[in-house]
Amino acid sequence: MATDLNAAREYLTQNSISGWLTRDYRYTNPIFFAALGYQPNNLTRPVWLWIPAQAEPRLLAHDVDVNRFERDDIEITVYSNRDAMVSTLRSLLPNHGKVAMDYSPFYELPRVARVDAGSVELVRSFGVEVVSSGDVSQYATERWDAAQLASHRYAMTELVNIMHESFNFIRENVRWALTEHDVAEFIRGRYDRAGLHTDEGPVVAFNANSSDPHYEPTPKNSSIIRRDGWLLIDSWAKPASIDPFIEGDSDTRSEPVYADITWVAKIGSEPTPDHVKVFESVKRGRDAAFQFLQQHHRNGEATQGWQLDRVARDSITNDGYGDWFVHRLGHSVGPEVHSNAVNLDDWETHDTRHLIPGICVTMEPGIYLPEFGVRLEMDVFVGQDDVEITGEIQDQIHHIPT
Repeated sequence: MATDLNAAREYLTQNSISGWLTRDYRYTNPIFFAALGYQPNNLTRPVWLWIPAQAEPRLLAHDVDVNRFERDDIEITVYSNRDAMVSTLRSLLPNHGKVAMDYSPFYELPRVARVDAGSVELVRSFGVEVVSSGDVSQYATERWDAAQLASHRYAMTELVNIMHESFNFIRENVRWALTEHDVAEFIRGRYDRAGLHTDEGPVVAFNANSSDPHYEPTPKNSSIIRRDGWLLIDSWAKPASIDPFIEGDSDTRSEPVYADITWVAKIGSEPTPDHVKVFESVKRGRDAAFQFLQQHHRNGEATQGWQLDRVARDSITNDGYGDWFVHRLGHSVGPEVHSNAVNLDDWETHDTRHLIPGICVTMEPGIYLPEFGVRLEMDVFVGQDDVEITGEIQDQIHHIPT
């Protein structure tokens, strides 16, 4: 299992929770597979994983699916029909106390809300109180091991190098009807050369296109990058394998993890006063959030995701740009670029999960005016004693002369 059972038990015990019950049906719950540590093929029936606070985990699977699982690392109980599933599930769970499930009260956290209301009703009918698994799941499955942190550092180093190479590529080729898609293809080629992988991206956005936070150029919609204008590049990728980062005889089953950065540049003439004003506002918001987290972490004080979003948002609002900051401050980073740990969010959701040692988040405030947008994204790893910006950060507008 990928779940850190000792960590799960520690969290459950400290919070007086009897156990964590995660469930999947037809690949609708990535938290289930993160807890299990792998994704079997061709699962067609509901499957339940029970991780008690004081005993070994148990898997409940239908008899047509049971042979899809690796059976040497966890005890599997087989059911054949609904009555058997319900009665066996009832026998696995306590008849009182709290059970954590992948649900979020009032749908505050969509990344956590992976089970339907009926499943929650079923478990409640056994006499237990259902609570959210938001914190226990990140505590047990989202903290990086040493190999993952090393894979992130490698990816981050390469992304920063590729960003600088991309700016040079633009400077050298901007006179030749260079398009946003051309630059994206150049970046993807550099990913391949560095042994990095991603399923989508990068964002390469010129002038007004940079006002779309998730703009992605295609051959059909791509704009020509002119000799004078504004550019935003958002680049994310991870190593193709964890193997180069494993030390010694470790049998880790973890996956490599992403790095994710966004920088902006002015092409041709110097940045305008508006460019500078917006850039400085975004930078202040980013840095205020980081300083808040760093100070609280060094003081041994817990920080929730929504608090950091609020710090950055208040800063940008005080500068008069609050209406143009249209997304959360940041997301968790892991085997997926948008992973399942805490998000820095008091806008799209109200994320009350804590930033705990071993997780990584982005800090990426943005201001998106109709003429241009600015987003400055950096990755922050939460260590045991301090927090760390893992790559080079952008503190001034990059200038690309033409």
